[in-house]
Amino acid sequence: MEKFRLLSAFFIGTFFYTVMSFIGGSDGIWAMKQLQEQKQVLSAHTAAIEKTYSELSLEQIALQKDLDVIASYAKKLGYVSESEKLVKISGLASRETHIFDPGTVVRHHDVKFIPEWLCKSAAFTIMILSYFVLFLADVQKGLIRFPAGKKCAGGIAVYDMQ
Repeated sequence: MEKFRLLSAFFIGTFFYTVMSFIGGSDGIWAMKQLQEQKQVLSAHTAAIEKTYSELSLEQIALQKDLDVIASYAKKLGYVSESEKLVKISGLASRETHIFDPGTVVRHHDVKFIPEWLCKSAAFTIMILSYFVLFLADVQKGLIRFPAGKKCAGGIAVYDMQ
């Protein structure tokens, strides 16, 4: 019965350690959820940067190859071709140029988890407590008996004899 008690206590401690590590350990469910949230934030940020990059790439290609776009930008800067006449109208709002947002720096945040030493010490404590509970249960059932102590009277051992 003593081996069963000890094995049961080891099993309970190991089971508790496994569950605690699986849920809150460094590779557990809680840490994985935090990493998934960070991944979603980073992928959304990456998508916004890629969209800005594609818009700027199209604008660059248009400025390099499309003559109409080049002419419109030249007119914005005040250049006039030989056959055109320049008329300036005051009071109208100037057309705003689109300023691209380069984004902000998104940094990796450390993941929170239950440290390994805490998992192991809690499992060891649970193992000791479960062994003690199983030991007390065996004592209560009468499976374990303690030897009766000697009765002493004035320094002389007295034995019960019938």
